[in-house]
Amino acid sequence: MTPSTQLTYEEVSHRTRELVEELTPIGATVVVVSKGDDALVRFDGRSGWHFPRAASGQYAGYHPSDGAWAVEHVEELRSAGGAYFVLPATYLWWLEHYPELDRHLRTRYELVVREDDACRIYRLLEMPAMPPRAVPTLLQGPRQEPIVHAMRALISNLLPDDEVVLVASDGDDALLDLGRSAWHFPHDASGGHAPLGSHDGKDMVSQLRTLRREGIRYLLVPSSGFSNLTRCPELGAYLSGCRTIAFRSRVCTLFELAGREPLRARVA
Repeated sequence: MTPSTQLTYEEVSHRTRELVEELTPIGATVVVVSKGDDALVRFDGRSGWHFPRAASGQYAGYHPSDGAWAVEHVEELRSAGGAYFVLPATYLWWLEHYPELDRHLRTRYELVVREDDACRIYRLLEMPAMPPRAVPTLLQGPRQEPIVHAMRALISNLLPDDEVVLVASDGDDALLDLGRSAWHFPHDASGGHAPLGSHDGKDMVSQLRTLRREGIRYLLVPSSGFSNLTRCPELGAYLSGCRTIAFRSRVCTLFELAGREPLRARVA
């Protein structure tokens, strides 16, 4: 979908329901910014709650008074059983209008999906602290192929074909088979894979910042490499300030690297 294409409200509602039913487990309670539209909280096999929600369970009838109130209400509903928080595209303006809410969602919860022409879905489970632990070896050979295929399909749908993608890896070249230019991260001066042990967290953050200035915008972290971040708190801290373009728990996370240049809108 091109940036100039704008979905109708009915299309946004339909696509939002599709994504919720695709990406959340059966039985989950899903909190939706809805302005009282029951169609937005009607899901197969899942409970939908309006946001804000009155004690009666109905739409409260008003927008949050301020960002602090919105954060407090999210936490109230999470404590009551809310497992996911959904912002349909028609309400993405909330993230600017209520910056406290935007910061709260970005820093505490996983962004499950971001389709800015449809919705954003956050998983209301606080991301655990990452204690030091052994880093598992990335899958190799045929067992890796389903992940690579899924990553290729994801980024082909999200990014223009001419975008170079960095791939956090342990040197497995199969992870670079994404149908576009892809580089290992971290890498040495020749562009080849550099073992994590040869770089400390500060060096890797410095490399990302340098690459960002040179026009490289995206870092792909395969699911089999998530725990690599536990070795590098500086890298984890840097990525927490980057925009999460997509999160697939069994596939990958796609980050848009932070930089001084304005971040352009995601292209679906």
